[in-house]
Amino acid sequence: MASAGLLDAILQGLITGTIIAAGALGLSLIYSIAEVPNFAHGDMITIGAYLTLALNKPGAVPFVPDFGGLPLVAAGIVGITVAGGTGAVYELAIFRRFRSKGADLITMVIVSLGLALVLRNVVLFLVGSGNINYNTERVTNTNVELYLTGNGLSVQTVQRQAGDLVTLGEWGYGWLSLLVIVGVAIAAGVAVYRWRTDDTGFETVHLVSPRVLGVAAGVATLAVLATVLQGAPHAIDAAAWSTSVGVSIKYGVILGLTLVTMLAMNLLLKGTRTGRAMRATADNMALAEIRGVNIDRIQLVVWVIAALLTALAGILTGWFASNLNPNMGFSLLLPIFAAVIMGGITSPYGAVLASLIIGVSMDVGVFLLPAEFATYRTAIAFVILIAVLLVKPEGLWGDV
Repeated sequence: MASAGLLDAILQGLITGTIIAAGALGLSLIYSIAEVPNFAHGDMITIGAYLTLALNKPGAVPFVPDFGGLPLVAAGIVGITVAGGTGAVYELAIFRRFRSKGADLITMVIVSLGLALVLRNVVLFLVGSGNINYNTERVTNTNVELYLTGNGLSVQTVQRQAGDLVTLGEWGYGWLSLLVIVGVAIAAGVAVYRWRTDDTGFETVHLVSPRVLGVAAGVATLAVLATVLQGAPHAIDAAAWSTSVGVSIKYGVILGLTLVTMLAMNLLLKGTRTGRAMRATADNMALAEIRGVNIDRIQLVVWVIAALLTALAGILTGWFASNLNPNMGFSLLLPIFAAVIMGGITSPYGAVLASLIIGVSMDVGVFLLPAEFATYRTAIAFVILIAVLLVKPEGLWGDV
């Protein structure tokens, strides 16, 4: 049986990064359009997670009638919707009032810190400080074990069932097949990228970035060829290298939901009138207002979208970790800020890319460091944040 290694840490990091990305996207929108460095963002994540808990497991939340609970999917949809309403409340009842009085940046920071303390203590008062989990079916992990032999790569999928390890599948690839798979995947990605960049011009706006399309084409080609070119497994007794990667349906759902959310945000920002007004407001609020953009409406939309995204991040965090507590959002705040600053604080797309880098860095760092340093996982994000501020404070991607 192979042991988990660097590949497993990278996959875990990508999942962590996608959860951070949902939060970072909302924080970047609020700062770039509403011009609020929102320190309550982490606690908005907690609120979204607990709103869903109240519907999924009402008996665990005081003051909520125990009606039996909804399935997590239904509870999540309702919870995210209600969380969107709380975003409107934050804007209408708090931030718009301060903005109308000409509050400066420092005042907005203090207001957001005050809101964070209020939200966290409301959760503590209502639910307490204990750990709770959603009422869902148990998900069984599958290990994908890779063995590098003299004849090529051999793959086994194994799962623990009733205390025993059961082999679910076994196949292999020869060296020539591996070269073909990797080579064709890279060629497909490069070809799609060049095809989409041929019409690049000042007036051309791609709904999906050519880089994203290129990477997606490469990954899709890799998956298809890896399925089609499966061969007989090789003997693994004398494998030169082996590793195990843990996968589960949770990973697929989290990646899929986050990708769909990002594509929807991309469509909103680039393909709708509201999105164009949001981008104009982020670029120059005064000029956008002169051109007829309703700034108050745009600010309201941004806060609602940010609240929806934080609720999604909270639900995914609670489900992934099988644990909810009042500090769960606050513990994500530093990695989210690190991702937003690293990507460029006014760049939602840069924030997403930086989130993946932050997530992978945190989990790979824990894998490479001695076990006693595992508690400093979040500190890795802090180190990256300091390094970016020292070397390139405008962010790695600027105004992407």
